[in-house]
Amino acid sequence: MKIIVTLLFSILVFAMPSPVVQAADWKEDQAKADQYYEAGDYSNAFKMYFKLAKMGVSHSQHRVSQMYANGQGKKKNLTEAYAWSVLAAQRGASEMEADRDSLLQQVSDKAAAQKKAEKLLNKYGRDALQAKADSKARLKRNTKSGGCTGSKLDCR
Repeated sequence: MKIIVTLLFSILVFAMPSPVVQAADWKEDQAKADQYYEAGDYSNAFKMYFKLAKMGVSHSQHRVSQMYANGQGKKKNLTEAYAWSVLAAQRGASEMEADRDSLLQQVSDKAAAQKKAEKLLNKYGRDALQAKADSKARLKRNTKSGGCTGSKLDCR
């Protein structure tokens, strides 16, 4: 019985796609999101774009901003639209710089919109995502080298 449980557990663990593989497939996910968007399936398009936007994909950040601004797939929210446009502009979506400024002018509470943008930058901005990647790489390197044994408090 113990062998069967171990075997089933191993199959489940190895059958699940790893986060690295999932992250590598972002272009396929973006193409699928674009298909949903073009077909008018804004709910599914938004879900996929949002997932990619949190990974730092500027096209998806731009699209999330547009969808919030137009109420496509989510309730219209100019504060969220502005915040995501700030992220997209940071990632190099040059068309978002003008959109970002235009959205800020349309927002009724500019301070709240800027605060939301700062919060998103701290969580999904270029520097935040780079820090997360560096931390994961450091942990992986320390684990492989034997530097992380016992408590992982000192492994980051």
